[in-house]
Amino acid sequence: MSDEQDLIRTLRTAAGQVERRDLVGGVARRRRARRTRQRVRVLLAAVAVVVIAGGTTAILSGEDGRDAPPAVQITPSPSLPAARPAVELWPEAVVKVPAKGSDGRTLRVVTGLSATEVLLVSESAFEKAGRLEVHDSASGTTRVLGDIPSPRKKYYPQLFAAGRGYIAWFGATPQDSVPWTDFWVMPAQGGKARRVGEVDADVDRIALTGDSLVWSVKEGGVYRMPLIGGAPERLPGTDGLHLTAWPWAAGLSDDQPFANHNRVVNLETGRSADVALPDRAEGVQCDAQWCVGMLDGHAIVQRIDGSERRTLPQGLRPQPGRTLLGGSYALFRVYDPDRDKSGVPIALLYDLTTGAMARIGERSVGVLSGNVGSGASSSAPSTTVFWDADETSYEQCANGGCQVKTRGGGKEYTVLNLAAVPR
Repeated sequence: MSDEQDLIRTLRTAAGQVERRDLVGGVARRRRARRTRQRVRVLLAAVAVVVIAGGTTAILSGEDGRDAPPAVQITPSPSLPAARPAVELWPEAVVKVPAKGSDGRTLRVVTGLSATEVLLVSESAFEKAGRLEVHDSASGTTRVLGDIPSPRKKYYPQLFAAGRGYIAWFGATPQDSVPWTDFWVMPAQGGKARRVGEVDADVDRIALTGDSLVWSVKEGGVYRMPLIGGAPERLPGTDGLHLTAWPWAAGLSDDQPFANHNRVVNLETGRSADVALPDRAEGVQCDAQWCVGMLDGHAIVQRIDGSERRTLPQGLRPQPGRTLLGGSYALFRVYDPDRDKSGVPIALLYDLTTGAMARIGERSVGVLSGNVGSGASSSAPSTTVFWDADETSYEQCANGGCQVKTRGGGKEYTVLNLAAVPR
């Protein structure tokens, strides 16, 4: 059982560290954090009492318990596909972005605004976005767009959405027992933030469309409010729906942690399509065209109608929280149980259209975990994947327990901007 015990200790650490380089998005789940931690404890307890012949059980935590991948059996020697590093496959799309601002504040990557521009948030305090900035890879410069107001005590900005004329976000006081959310916009070229309105609701996603803000709530349902302010309007026929990326929304099969997307709806046209899934599929996420999930211990990808279904190699697991990125890509974490094996990537990015795979980062020898971000603070699927190439991980054990820690790094991110990938 020594291997299983080592993995359990590592997973306890990983449960608190997954996406830790993308902490802004984590604030949005504070109200659900206690329930999510309880689920993780239950799952870890299950690992401790299960012995799987020839294999090990792996659990990863995600942005939200609903999106986290389920516990699955992994063979001792998974066969990973051959893949080239992202910088070799798409050299024009891989850039260096500062991890610290000129004032020393921590910067977090949100999403790509164009083939050369990446939206960043600057933290005014731990896990608290205080300013919007944009890095331009063409000029190698970073410019400030404007400050993010904080109108209440214990107030935290949550998720951001980029549109043609504005960048929008919503904020909340997640430590309060009564749900409340307010909405803000800032000119995309920079300027003063303007408050659009507020609602007594637990908002989970936001988007910009024309002259309006749209959002969905935790219980399901999509609403609209004019950018000039006014009363919120519930969009008809959106019961149970959650925004993915405007104009698309998805329904859930149930309210369990690993619920599947079972319906995809275009909110502009009203067109609705049921998701055709095989039995036993779990944790399935869908966008306008593709779905990604788990089936019998393997990651799968398919079209919404079930066509072009592919079973991926055993060592790949959907990125916790948000797997689908940029409309045509899926991010998978890599699991290889050989801690001493070198050259193992942290993740693989899969081009769903062409089948090309790109290696993301490289795992430190001696540990199972590694850090890669996928824009958890972006409301719509981000067009960026980022990692700290100068950071190394190591395991420190004491008093009968082990923790995965890091050293080095902290100066810049390596960012794969999918908006710059040639199609």
